[in-house]
Amino acid sequence: MANHTAGSHFRHVITATRTLLFPFLVVLAGCLIVKLLFDKESIYFFLNGLHFPAGDHFFAWFTDVGNTPTAIALTIILLFFSYRMSFVLASTYVFTTLVNFGLKFLFSFPRPTKYFEDRLHDLYLVPGVHMLSDFLSFPSGHTVCAFTSATVLTYYARNKAWGVLYLFLALLVAYSRIYLSQHFFEDVTMGAVTGITLSIAWLTFIDQQSFLEKPSWRKSILNKHPGSGDH
Repeated sequence: MANHTAGSHFRHVITATRTLLFPFLVVLAGCLIVKLLFDKESIYFFLNGLHFPAGDHFFAWFTDVGNTPTAIALTIILLFFSYRMSFVLASTYVFTTLVNFGLKFLFSFPRPTKYFEDRLHDLYLVPGVHMLSDFLSFPSGHTVCAFTSATVLTYYARNKAWGVLYLFLALLVAYSRIYLSQHFFEDVTMGAVTGITLSIAWLTFIDQQSFLEKPSWRKSILNKHPGSGDH
């Protein structure tokens, strides 16, 4: 892959992630239509009215799939399969996270509890969940992390059908951030776009670097001999 041009490698990344990317584009189109038809507050209060007891428990737990400990755990797990895959995943997390933090500080949009601080009695807040109340709402970091994971895991998956599952799990993380009133619909939509777009850009760059072609990168904790188990 070191001999690939940037253009050909970009096409390779798109092809390798198509089972996640193409369905996501359909979902994104739906999100954009919703945003064109309804304003920020209308979307928030509609979704805020969809709570149910099992959802309170599930989403309070599942939202952690998009946090830093989960990202670290996935990176460690990949060490058992390929040092190269683990490094690429870790470096993609670093890249998408740094850019996303820059965007958060650039936009400085308030979270729901800050935005609606004068009418908190109108909000349903999930019991037991620590509510964030700052100006770092846009884009959603958990969503960026989840879609970074989904994109890289799809890229390396032997069976590309897994991309559909990874997309579904990432969408659940995104929805959990709205369900828990930690983010607005716009925050998670942008978080998903940011996670996928930046991940594809980074994969295009990093996975064609010549130093990653060294046999030692194809080893793993389980396989000390160079293999061909990754891209």
